[in-house]
Amino acid sequence: MLIKRLVPVHTRLDYADSRLKLIVDAKNTVRVLDKQKTQDAIHATYVTAEDFNMLFEHRQDVAVLHDLRISMPDGQMHIDHLFITDTFQVFIVESRTAESKLVLGANRHFTSTDEEAETCVIPSPIQQLKKNRFVMKRVLQQIDLPTRFGRKLMPQFHNFVLIDANAEFSNRLGSDDEYFLSPEQLMSLIDQQSQKKSLLSFMNKMSETELRRIARRIASMHMPKKIRFSNKFRHVLLPCVEPASFEQNALVR
Repeated sequence: MLIKRLVPVHTRLDYADSRLKLIVDAKNTVRVLDKQKTQDAIHATYVTAEDFNMLFEHRQDVAVLHDLRISMPDGQMHIDHLFITDTFQVFIVESRTAESKLVLGANRHFTSTDEEAETCVIPSPIQQLKKNRFVMKRVLQQIDLPTRFGRKLMPQFHNFVLIDANAEFSNRLGSDDEYFLSPEQLMSLIDQQSQKKSLLSFMNKMSETELRRIARRIASMHMPKKIRFSNKFRHVLLPCVEPASFEQNALVR
């Protein structure tokens, strides 16, 4: 039951050079946006989405939404993959499947290493999940949720960072391991939640019509198709350069 596929949209990635110098922060660090790495991350997300499409195409107990972007007064969210089961289990998934190695440092900072062994600092996918969960709760408050015996069904949220099954994950923080899993592990969890049965399962299970209605309502709130590139993928941190040298080499948007 696919409700919203991930389809190509126009994104502002049209800067000439493969790397674009953005800012020099208070610590005199030059941040460089890498076009190729951004495109690799987008491509990996597309591939993952297509894999899920094939697996869930004929499932009537799960609604699937990809690349969901919603703007609300309480905040904005960009969810790579969203799964809703007929038992109202909501899986918010952040995709990091382009990395060959992902490291969560003791300082809670993330670094990723690609197939060419180049290491980059990336925004925290865990913080992205927490932000998306907050906004998604607000989204569901605007939707007429199904009821059972006069009471609204309440969603149960699950938040995960999806990494390639062959990628190496190193956690030096010593916590938050529960956020990270492979696509196969995610599929297993979704199956477990959607197949849960109990003596009172009829009280918290939606019909196919209700599930589709909720998912389509969420999908209809998607922002316009032209998307400005955000900083959610990855950044390369370079050593500081002299101001004069930076001005000579800086690119103009």
